[in-house]
Order: sequence, then structure tokens, then C-alpha cells
Amino acid sequence: MKASFRLKHLLFLVIFSFSAAKSFSQCFQIESILVDACDSGSDEGLNEMVRFKVGSSAINTLSLSVNWPNNTWQGLVQNATTLAKVVALNAQVTAAGGCGQILEPVGGVLPANAKVILVTSFNFSAATNVFGAITENIYILFQNNPANTAGHFANYNATPGIRTLSISFGTCSDTVSYERSLLINTNGTSGGTTAINNGSTVNFTSAGSATYINNGCVAPVEVFEVNAGASPLTACAGATISLSATAQGQQTLQWSAPSGFFSAPNALLTNYTVSNTVSGAVVLTLTAMDFCGNTKTSTITINVGSTVTPTFNAVAPICSAAPLSALPVTSNNGITGSWSPALNNTVTTTYTFTPALGQCSSTASLTITVGLSATPTFTSVAPICSGASLSPLPTASNNGITGSWSPALNNAATTTYTFTPTIGQCASTALLTINVGLIAAPTFAAVAPICSGAALIALPTTSNNGITGSWSPTLNNTATTAYTFTPAIGQCASAATLTIIVGLSATPNFASVAPICSGAPLTALPTTSNNGIAGSWSPALNNMATTTYTFTPDIGQCATTTTLSIDVQEGLDYMVVGSCNNNAYVFQVVDASFDLNNADFNWQNASGLSVGTNSSNFDATAYLNSTVVFEQLPLNFFLTVTSASGCVKTKPILLESVYCAIPKGISPNGDNANDSFDLSLMDVKQLSVFNRYGTKVYSKVAYTNQWYGQGDNGKELPDATYYYVIEFNNQHPIKTGWVYLNN
Repeated sequence: MKASFRLKHLLFLVIFSFSAAKSFSQCFQIESILVDACDSGSDEGLNEMVRFKVGSSAINTLSLSVNWPNNTWQGLVQNATTLAKVVALNAQVTAAGGCGQILEPVGGVLPANAKVILVTSFNFSAATNVFGAITENIYILFQNNPANTAGHFANYNATPGIRTLSISFGTCSDTVSYERSLLINTNGTSGGTTAINNGSTVNFTSAGSATYINNGCVAPVEVFEVNAGASPLTACAGATISLSATAQGQQTLQWSAPSGFFSAPNALLTNYTVSNTVSGAVVLTLTAMDFCGNTKTSTITINVGSTVTPTFNAVAPICSAAPLSALPVTSNNGITGSWSPALNNTVTTTYTFTPALGQCSSTASLTITVGLSATPTFTSVAPICSGASLSPLPTASNNGITGSWSPALNNAATTTYTFTPTIGQCASTALLTINVGLIAAPTFAAVAPICSGAALIALPTTSNNGITGSWSPTLNNTATTAYTFTPAIGQCASAATLTIIVGLSATPNFASVAPICSGAPLTALPTTSNNGIAGSWSPALNNMATTTYTFTPDIGQCATTTTLSIDVQEGLDYMVVGSCNNNAYVFQVVDASFDLNNADFNWQNASGLSVGTNSSNFDATAYLNSTVVFEQLPLNFFLTVTSASGCVKTKPILLESVYCAIPKGISPNGDNANDSFDLSLMDVKQLSVFNRYGTKVYSKVAYTNQWYGQGDNGKELPDATYYYVIEFNNQHPIKTGWVYLNN
């Protein structure tokens, strides 16, 4: 094992040994895993070890069960072979100067607070992973694994991977995990040869936090070590330095030195105060004794420097408020540092120079004398209005101090002028402010908008900022008007305007609310209209009956009330029409009081059997073609519709004819194709055409092909789908349908 590496990890080992000394409240705690055991090259699975500590009560190994990251638990073995291993280990401990013993449990019982090493095989090499000079008794357990040489854990791999170990003693258990990519070698780095990775160990806190170390080919036990700390250190005579030593396995500690004193001479963490009279090298010694009576020492050398006093040039006296140059941060004899307090050019002050650390220098002081300054006094100057003339300011104060003013006089803005005394008078500067009244803008509180014809209160003749004047024109409560305020003479104020908005009454408008079925949920009505008017509704929403609600605008909005009746339907309603589509006679749901895309449709024949699909359309021609018998017209059908809101309605449908020569649309654009609604071969008695709202827009007796998209008044009808009614002369049933007009 490299000595430098052992020192580098000694602090962790000390901290670990101290934490391990506490009494555990749990049944036991896993403390350490020797993940990468030293071996002959192919038997690592026989040499891995786990250290755990028993809690405040003894536990029996009969209930021990281990869940290795790799391999299965083989149980424990304790026989003559394991006894021989223990004897060899104890001889090794004695030869190394240890006073502790390796023990096997009697009757399988591990005593309270016992430290325990679990070895993965009774065939492990006692000489490969040494126990060393242990100073306390350690119990050892052997897995009954005679020949499985494959590792139970996972050695270093650059590819991350978590490995978890669980140990159980019946009703209590402990589980720890480590990250294989964080394992370190004997150089304190990661990766490298197999040889330098041997000894990779993971230690765990009681909370399960992992720390990665590598002490080489040793068992995961604590041996006697002491380290006084980094050396050499540098200090000044009389200085106090903090020492932080590390140790493990010790019973006592003692610091000693030829001079100076320690704040806690028997503690790892202590302060050492250097003698005021010493210089040169001082050696501090830390002596530790283990439980076996063995002692070890470790030393630190402190290089002590002599104290130097910084020197500075004196600073000439100044007048109060005169500028002061920053004091030098390096003394005449080369010592750097800082001054306190901050420079003060108004009173005599003694400043202290504190050298920077590590220079072995004392503090120094420097006094700067500041003479009292007289304050020039002047008669105040009366305020003027912007642009008025200003007399030159006097160059001698009322108390006889001469000097000059800055900046130049300004009769356009209020200005503070600075009087600077002539040099040599020990007088301070003085300030004189001349107020120049700007053309002030009168300010008034805004007048809230009113509705046309509402009363208007007379406008104030004094502004919020104290300017008096009058208003024009006369108040008008019927139209929005801008009024002008003219200040009275002599106030250095500008005119101001104030607009009073007179609003016309607006009618709130809202999007319509779709009808609902009785009992369906109703969303709260909006409290702000589409045109921005806020208000409230009455009465309360009622989802059981059709209700007209009144919207009352909030006060001050110049808006009228309005009413957005909500139709609550006991059921739903729709119309079924038949028409031809690609030479097929199709029934179609139209004029529905619900959303066709969110409803269910059940078409049935007279026998109650479902026909067609769950669609708002039913192809009667396809149905007749699919039947095995010839159907005699007329035929009765039924349509049951269930809306998304749960309303249900069933209507009978009569199929009288599947004749499909009636045009489905006309485009009267003069191209001789579908220019008119051509029924010339149908012996029509009368044609009537209705818009989608049920209003008759065209009719013709003895009709043939006279309708080309005009109304009864001769004017062109808008593009839309129109409903037609055809009455025949030959006793044929009346035919209705829809035709699309595209001009």
C-alpha cells in the first residue's frame, strides 16, 4: 500500500471509526464492502468481505440471509476449517502488533454492538487481504461457498451501474447500494490495471450514503493510524493557527511543542498559539496510544517569521472638506494591507493600517489633521418665473469669504448653484438654489363619463396643483366635449383641457345558447357581453324549463338591458326528407334541433329490425336491393335519434317511391347544363319552393322547367339549399326534397 494514499484517505477513516463507535438503534448496520478483493487472479469470489455492526441487542446468525448483487446465498459454515482460518488470522494480528482478536460466534449468537466481517467463502486467502494490527475484537462469518470463484459484486466499470446488497436477520434487514463507475484505485483515480484496482472499497453511513476508498490489499477493518496534518505550515510569532489531525484505533492523544500552547492538547481538532518570542522552525508532535499500549507519533513543522512594523510618509493637514488622496496600500518597507476607517475629510482622524495575512507584520497608525471650515452665507434670491431676468450672484459671502459660482445663471429652470471659496481660506462650499417657476400645467381630477342627458357638476376653478382660472365653453351634457381651462394672470401656468365623455346607450349582445334537454347542465352565462358591457343576469339558471333571462348592465356603462332565451326541450326534434343521391333514394335528417355529429341514429323497418348504419342518412334503394323478397311500396320505417344531451325521439318514415330523376341542384349560368329545375316529364300539377326557414319563395302551377333560381317577385334568390314540394296530376303521392341553388 502506498503511504501517500493512506494519508490521503486517513481523514475519512477517522471519521468512519468515530461514527461507527456510536450505539445503533437498529438491529444492525452495513458499514463497508470490500468490492474488489485481492486474489490469485481467478478466485475473487472467495475473498470478498462485508463489514456490519450489530445494534443494541444480540442477534442470531440462524436467521441470516444475504441477497448478493451476483450469485446466490449459500448459508454459513463454522467448522474445523474455519477455525483454522481464524487461528491463522489471529497469529497475523499478533505479529502486526494488534491486541484485538478474530472470533467466531458461539452458538451462532453475535453480541450487542459487535463488529462483524462476513467473508464470501471459508476458502478465502488469509494472507491476501490482511487484517493487520486491529485493537478490538471482531467477529467473523464464512459463507458455505467452497469453490464459486465468480465475484459477488461488480468491480470498476466506466459504464455506470448500480449494485445493491441486502442482508436480513429475519424481522430486520439493511440494504445498501453503490455505483460501480465511482470505484477508485490505489492512486485515488478511476480505471487502470487490475492490480491497482484491487482493494476498491465502499463505506456507508447509517443513512446509506456511500464513500469510495482504496487502501489496497487489506480487509475492511480499522487499524491504528495517526496523522498530525499537512506540513510545513507558515505563521507569524504570536499567531494562532487551527490544527486538524486524523487518527483511528487510538485510546489517547497528546499534542506537544517546545513553546507556545494548545487550546485542546488531547483533541484531534485544536488551536495552537505561537510564542511571541520564537522564530524559525517549530516542530509540533502528536502522540497516540492504542488499546494495546502501542504508540505512534506524527509531526508538523511551522515556519515562524519575525514581526515588522509598516512605515508611511506623513500626510499634510487639510481644510475640512478638501479632497484627500487614497492612502497607499503598500508601506515604505513593502508591507501590503488595508486602512480603516474610511477617509474623512471633515474631521481629524487616526487611521489604522492592517497588514494582509502571512506577512508577519504589526499594525500601524497615521493621523490626518483636518482644519474646521467656515461656511459662506448669502442672502436668498427670490423666486422668478421662467424667462425673467436674474442679477449676478455676489463673489463675496456675507461673512467675508471670496470665491466663484457655478454653473452659469439659468433663468429658464430652477438651479442649485455652488459657491467655491478661493484657495487658502479653509472655507467650505455653499449652495444657493434659485427657484424658477416653470409654466405649470394645471391638473384636475378626471370627470367620469356620463350618459347623455345626465347632470354635470360645475368644473372647479382651482386646479389640484393650486392654479386658479376659468373654463370654456359652457358645460354640455348631451355630447362629448373638450373644455379649456385658462389660468388667471400672473401664475406662470399654461392652459389645460379636460374632456368629458358623454356616452350613448349601447345594447349588450351575446352569443346565443344552444337548446338543451331538460335536466342537462347549463354553463353560467357570461358577465361581460361580446361588446364589452359588464353586468349580471336574472333569474337564476333553470335547466328544467325554457326561460328568458334579463341582463342588467353595471351602473355607469350607458347600456340598456337585454334578454338570450334558453330553450329547454322536453325532447328533441328533427325532419327526415328523402332525396336522390347518385340515383339512390336516400332519407336524410334535416332541420335538427341538435348536433348531427354528436348523436346516435337507429333506422328500423316495420318489423323492428335495425337497417342502415348509425348515420343521419339511410339509403332506401340499397336496402331494397339487399332484401331477399320483393318489397311492395309504400314501406314504413322508423328512426330513433338520441342526442348528445340524452334526448330521444322516434319518428315514422313512409317510403312511397324511389324515383330519382329529380335534379339535386341547379346552376343557372347559361351553359345549358342544369340551368333550371327540370321536371318536364313528371306531369307536375304544382311546384312550391321554400327556404330553410320554411318561407315559400316560389310556386308554379302546371310546372315543367320554369324555375332557374328566382323568387315569386322575379328577383334572383341567394345561393342556398331550398326545400321543394311537388304535386302530381296522376294521383301520385306528393314528392318533397331539397335542391341546391348555385348562381
